[in-house]
Amino acid sequence: MKSFRLLSLPLLAAALTAAASAQTAAAPAVKAIAPARVAYVNSNAFLEPATGVKQLVKVYQTLELEFSPQQSELALLQEKLRTIVGELNKLGTSPGNDAAIAAKQAEGQKLQQELQAKQQAAQEAFQKRQQELQGPVSTELGKELRTFAQARDLSMLFDLAKLGDALLDAKAELDVTADFIAHYNAKHP
Repeated sequence: MKSFRLLSLPLLAAALTAAASAQTAAAPAVKAIAPARVAYVNSNAFLEPATGVKQLVKVYQTLELEFSPQQSELALLQEKLRTIVGELNKLGTSPGNDAAIAAKQAEGQKLQQELQAKQQAAQEAFQKRQQELQGPVSTELGKELRTFAQARDLSMLFDLAKLGDALLDAKAELDVTADFIAHYNAKHP
């Protein structure tokens, strides 16, 4: 029994020493953090024709004009496809029109394939042209946003349009969208 006590005393002392040293080592030093200035912009407002970023609005107006013939052509093809569907519905109610129905279905499938090919080509051309026109403006907007934030000593500047549902609430005083648009438009007429 005496030997058991002799063995347990060093173990108990080691356990108490380890617990005491762990408590003193676990208290990390707290780093002081300076108060942060935070604001946000809503980049969706950049595209508003009356109050948005003039260069960006001009880019989108140019794109609309350039691609209006393709949009008209696609709308015409969609209308033709709707007409064929309507004709097929009428033919389907009349007995003995199997040959006419098959011909209309073939015409409709051909038109649908043409429409899909033209939609894809128009979308690719639009994206390419959009990148060509909007890319330099977007790059400049990013630079100006950083400059704008630094000039106002902002620690963080958020884009509300990109946050979506992540932002639950924010004071209206933190919205610097109109100020930034005025700043940008003054530097880039």
